[in-house]
Amino acid sequence: MITLDKIFKVLEDAGQVVRYSRNLKFEDIELNHLSYNSKDIKPKTLFICKGKLFKSEYLEDAVNRGVTVYVSETYYENISENVAYIIVKDIREAMYKISNVFYDFAWKNIKIVGLTGTKGKTTTTYYLKNILNKHLNKRCAVISTIDTYTGITDEESHLTTPEAPDLHRLFYETNKSNIPILVMEVASQGYKVKRVNDVIFDIGVFLNISEDHISDAEHPNFEDYLNCKLEFMRNVKTAIINRNTDFYETVIDAAKNADKIITYGTDEKADYYVSDIHKDEIYTVFNVNNGDYKKEFRTNMQGRFNVENALAAIVVAKQLGVSDEDIAYGIENTEVKGRMNVFEKDGITVIVDYAHNKLSFTKLYESLILDYSGRKIISVGGGPGGKAYARRKDFGEIVGKYSNYIYLTAEDPQFESVEDICMDIASYIDKGKYEIVEDRKEAVLKALNNAKSGDVVVLLAKGEENYQKVRGVFTPYESDLKLTEDWVNGKI
Repeated sequence: MITLDKIFKVLEDAGQVVRYSRNLKFEDIELNHLSYNSKDIKPKTLFICKGKLFKSEYLEDAVNRGVTVYVSETYYENISENVAYIIVKDIREAMYKISNVFYDFAWKNIKIVGLTGTKGKTTTTYYLKNILNKHLNKRCAVISTIDTYTGITDEESHLTTPEAPDLHRLFYETNKSNIPILVMEVASQGYKVKRVNDVIFDIGVFLNISEDHISDAEHPNFEDYLNCKLEFMRNVKTAIINRNTDFYETVIDAAKNADKIITYGTDEKADYYVSDIHKDEIYTVFNVNNGDYKKEFRTNMQGRFNVENALAAIVVAKQLGVSDEDIAYGIENTEVKGRMNVFEKDGITVIVDYAHNKLSFTKLYESLILDYSGRKIISVGGGPGGKAYARRKDFGEIVGKYSNYIYLTAEDPQFESVEDICMDIASYIDKGKYEIVEDRKEAVLKALNNAKSGDVVVLLAKGEENYQKVRGVFTPYESDLKLTEDWVNGKI
């Protein structure tokens, strides 16, 4: 329970208040719920008018459902004078300020581990989640691209980093559930649109950086993308940084105010480094070194690049006081749906992976060349519509270089033509090495059914996602993972 006067004071102290309803006593207005969705209204809801596409009808709908308080950048004259309002300069800034005070700074009562990077956030989060589940002897809290768990909320995720009101509610739920640690992915959009501002992370991990998410809908240029990642490192107590990342010195400088900086990687100059990486039946085995410390671990996650992700999780766990036994158990028993899932049938190897940008393409195919030397590689994938246009060239040049044949197909085309996207990608691929099959299910099955013993089929970018984003609508799609499982089991 909080009263509106406390919200008003926070906004006023931040210099956000432009106008407010002076005829109502804010100290008498009690608030029990925070929402920016007109369909999510409960008694005593503070409603936030959010987004460039917000319409007055949404506020009217919320008021009809019982809302008596709203915060907005716009004053709506048609709304009853009995509805309290606070008009602000920047609704994005107002949102995180409101959310923080509404949920009583709940994040301060738990340890929060944040992970950022162009590639590997989800896999590293899952490594760490499984380590901590063993360490805590119960599920740790997690906010990932795949799912969210707080002890109260347990659901599939829709945003990598949730909007500020949702994020702070999740912090509050974690604390209420007596879960001491929360692990979360921190996307660049988290800072771009002010979802995580004013939150200080106990541990922050910087995995890597490469050019991605550049478009009118995301970041205007790489500098903006990088700066959003760096902002995260300015807000951590302990910074854990991959010494092998591009812009390493820039990242280190951004973390200079952290209480502690720890490096990791394949370079022996790192505080923690891996050595002796090798395959052992179904596992990838490696040693972790730190001064006199040397310990062997193994993971069943395929792809040598996942050793770096495992190492990042190990370093975090060591800072949290987790035993080597619990770390080893978590690393060995981690599998992430849609991330380097490997299937075998009739001598054909099928790999389902979420690789979708320059860095992940590079790491994936470099690993495939090492682990499947001399075998024919058949790839299936495409590019998203309306954003990250540079991925099309990256796909063509990297996937085109390492693949013997490619089926270009749909990957969340949104408002663009699938054919146009595929033709754009195809312009960077040698003629005769590809064909366009617009329907993704058809493309996947064609690749699987035409493969011969010894071939490696790689399904890119969609993983376990059971939808395609088409013209603003989440359109059902079986998922690459489900199609592969059904094919392996002879169901299709």
